[in-house]
Amino acid sequence: MVPRRKSSWKYGLAAALALGLASGVEAQGRADRAEGYLRSFHDLRLFNGAALIVDEGEVLFEGAFGETDFAGGGRNALETRFRIASLTKQFTAALILRLEEEGLLRVEDPVGRHIEEYPPENAERITLHHLLTHTSGLPSYTNMQGFLEWEAATPFAPGEIVALTWEEPLSFEPGTDFEYSNSGYVLLGWIAERVTGLSYDEALRTYVLGPLELSDTGYDHALWPPEGHAAGHTRDLAGYRPARLIDPTVPHAAGMLYSTAGDLARWGAGLFVDGGLFRDTATVARMTTPGLESGSYGYGVGVRTRDIGNDRGVRVIEHSGGIFGFSSYLRVFPDHDRLIVLLDNTSSDLGPLLEGLTNLLWGAEAVRPKPSIAERLLPIVEAGGVEAAMSRYENWRRTRPEEYDYSAGQILRLAGHFREDEPATAIAILDAYAVETPEPPAIRFALSELHEAAGDPEAAAAHIREALTYAPGMPRLLERLSELGVEPDPALTLPIVRAEPGSLSLFVGEYRIDPANTLTVTLEEGVLMAARTGEAAFRLLPQSPTTFLLHGSAVQFEFEVADGVARAVSVVEAEQRLAFPRIGN
Repeated sequence: MVPRRKSSWKYGLAAALALGLASGVEAQGRADRAEGYLRSFHDLRLFNGAALIVDEGEVLFEGAFGETDFAGGGRNALETRFRIASLTKQFTAALILRLEEEGLLRVEDPVGRHIEEYPPENAERITLHHLLTHTSGLPSYTNMQGFLEWEAATPFAPGEIVALTWEEPLSFEPGTDFEYSNSGYVLLGWIAERVTGLSYDEALRTYVLGPLELSDTGYDHALWPPEGHAAGHTRDLAGYRPARLIDPTVPHAAGMLYSTAGDLARWGAGLFVDGGLFRDTATVARMTTPGLESGSYGYGVGVRTRDIGNDRGVRVIEHSGGIFGFSSYLRVFPDHDRLIVLLDNTSSDLGPLLEGLTNLLWGAEAVRPKPSIAERLLPIVEAGGVEAAMSRYENWRRTRPEEYDYSAGQILRLAGHFREDEPATAIAILDAYAVETPEPPAIRFALSELHEAAGDPEAAAAHIREALTYAPGMPRLLERLSELGVEPDPALTLPIVRAEPGSLSLFVGEYRIDPANTLTVTLEEGVLMAARTGEAAFRLLPQSPTTFLLHGSAVQFEFEVADGVARAVSVVEAEQRLAFPRIGN
């Protein structure tokens, strides 16, 4: 399926009727809605780039918005080339499969067959299949502390990138779990170079890009954007600024391609719908089969089914990308001949826009973006201080709930504006928000970093402990406490697990605290609740079949079950334990 353009109405009424007037009008209406929806995001500075939408094999919308360079470099166009970041991975995966067709390798090969110097303890354990599906357990170099801050502008050979983590312990036995690893895809690019004798760029052009005639896609070797390429930007409350530089060798086969909206549409349609690249028609099915039976990632692409509008089990092939100054998304619905390409050069979060456009394709409701509350509050902070601004925030959130985006991310943006020059102001903003809305871990994490930078590690640790009471077991929070040299409360190391309402019902009942007080446990909309006599109820979050965490605390409730009935409950806090028997049956 090569995307076709929608027909224009220039053939007269009879021809229009013959072509199907009703369907044409409906398509034009959807095209107008799609353009209006994209523009609503652009007008709020939530999208700046190019978009292409295909509906049933025909181009529904193609267009571009905003600037290629906010220093005066011109307007984005459909022909503008954008860095596509991790969308590169599906091209790398396709290259490996093409090299398999050429007899140069097999995806079942162990890494050591092609990289002789690879550490022997893992050279035979990790296969190319594991790398393609992120099931190798190989740590990602981009997760190394400080790497992206200090090393991203440094040139590396692919072997040097891979060597950064190849001696680290694997996160799990290869093939047993999923962990996204950029190191794995750089390693795949290095292997492609070894078996072909070509650079990754040359091999990709020879075996993938050339056959599909993708002339506007290639490896971005430029530190600064050449003519026809968008410049990357980041946006804060003060406006747009150039993104940080990254040396082209650093992302390599994991994320350094550029492309256009048109080329990506041809790629998505030609590969995932028509299967035009491979000799064996079954290869696309291999590429889009999850590496783990319960997983959702194939070879360089996410694969899943979802419900959209009135359709159930819609098959989706997709991937996002993000690199300094750029974000991208390709979503393909192969059974419906539909796809969406979004390319942005201002580091925008494309998720909400993508979901809205997906809904529009199915005739469902698309949620419109809302203005930023951070932008509205900034002048109030500057003129009247934090207390005045946050008081206004709480008032508006209560009385005008639909007018602005009141999310935690907006508060982080507002605090981030003051982070470098006025850290005390940033702390005050986040503290005021956390008092009213204590649950978002990102707020506490930011407060922790600010307090550590201010020389107060105790306050830094206290915020992480508080975050764990709402998100127990979250790995990044536990890592952060470890970095601060603090041991978490054991109750907070256990994550929340899924519990079916039926399994929770056996805990419902009354438990005797003392002659005058009881603990009443109820099940409300699938959530276990508990309340002391005369007090408000609180949530109990399941950590095991019989252990629950009191929401917002380090207090656990451990139920004693015998013969399918909860006989008692023990309330455990630190080293103290109080047991309360159940009243009646």
